[in-house]
Amino acid sequence: MPFYFWHQCISCGRKFMPEKFFYTCPDCEGLFLVERDEDYVKNKIGTGQAARNYFDNLRFGEARKIYPNDSGVWLFRDFILPDFPERAIISLKEGQTDLFEIPDWLKKETGLSNLYIKMEGQSPSESFKDRGMPVAISDALRLQQDYPALGITGISCASTGDTSAAAAVYSAYVRDKLRCLVLVPYQKISDPQLFQAMAHGAEVKAINHPRGFDGCMQLIQEFTAKHPELVLVNSKNDMRVVGQETIALEILQDLGWQAPDWIAIPIGNAGNIAALLNSLLRAKEFGLIEKLPGIIGAQTFSADTLVRWAESGFIKYEPGEYKDTVASAMNINNPVSFPRVKKFYAQFNIKFYSSDEKEILKTWARFTRAGANICPQSAVALNALLKAREDGTVKEKDLVVSISTASAIKFAEAGIRHHKTGSREDFANPYEVVEGNLEALEKSL
Repeated sequence: MPFYFWHQCISCGRKFMPEKFFYTCPDCEGLFLVERDEDYVKNKIGTGQAARNYFDNLRFGEARKIYPNDSGVWLFRDFILPDFPERAIISLKEGQTDLFEIPDWLKKETGLSNLYIKMEGQSPSESFKDRGMPVAISDALRLQQDYPALGITGISCASTGDTSAAAAVYSAYVRDKLRCLVLVPYQKISDPQLFQAMAHGAEVKAINHPRGFDGCMQLIQEFTAKHPELVLVNSKNDMRVVGQETIALEILQDLGWQAPDWIAIPIGNAGNIAALLNSLLRAKEFGLIEKLPGIIGAQTFSADTLVRWAESGFIKYEPGEYKDTVASAMNINNPVSFPRVKKFYAQFNIKFYSSDEKEILKTWARFTRAGANICPQSAVALNALLKAREDGTVKEKDLVVSISTASAIKFAEAGIRHHKTGSREDFANPYEVVEGNLEALEKSL
């Protein structure tokens, strides 16, 4: 069968048909992006209103009943991976997450009257990684089925927690076909995230390395180069990035194909922001939207490589040294997908902000008290947005979407610690021990 998508090196431009798995370009070691036969895609789905109607029917019409259109990832398959074989698709009904509108009292408190939070923590393993992972694992299944000489037996990844959870969940569904190996930094991910990988049957290796995740990432790349039978499903894998492109598409569809003024996004390994930028550019090219939104890129003080790159005028890229942070899932100083970001950033109005530990905890508590089930990484994006509002970059009436990457429950220990020991000023909400009688209860109230 002909291919209508392929791997293309972003450094030298060489194209490779998807007949085997590539980590990096064999010619120049550059990263890949998936490219598509855009004329074929336009003939299939149309452009402008026709394309909008095409996807609205898949999500809201009769076509939703046809597998796998009830997936917020795979309903966009004709756009992201035209003619990807359905027989290889694995879906756990990921995506189609809530676009949470903050309550009126919080709108007044923050000075943001049109703020929405994209709740990616509602996915099967409770993070946005459930968009990229089913695509990466489905592609591993496709290669295993169509090219048995490759000898593919499983998948592997390094992780700060969410990637390993998603890899474990999706590979568990096809454990008769694929094994799953995950490397995590020893004592540097939350116990609930570690539990997910263990509970779903992955082979978990806790790596004791002074550079935390960055050390794990280096090791898994060396290992998979020697053992190609275990496909790497980190965001170095361009098929992972393809699945994450659907976050942007779903946000646009949630808003009736209106581009917001700003999208705020936390940055760890930079696969998510790279996918966001690429997807928005294609959405505009296809007439799904008429303008590009501004982008608020958010990092922690502990891992602020892209913030410093922006401060240098987008000239100096200097990874920092490992330091602990409550936003452990984005504690990455040398983001693998930086070259992809570098390819796209100049086409956007993009601003970068960083947050310290107190700001992250305070913002996390501030928004969870409004009913938003978000993680510390999501709070980093929201804190960046608050800073952008304070400095005038974002206006009070701007339509803004902040991407929440995971559920709060994955980071319960850090949250409990904040509410037990933090101050009311930082929105901590400690419990009170009360004697078991009515008088004591009434007195406490």
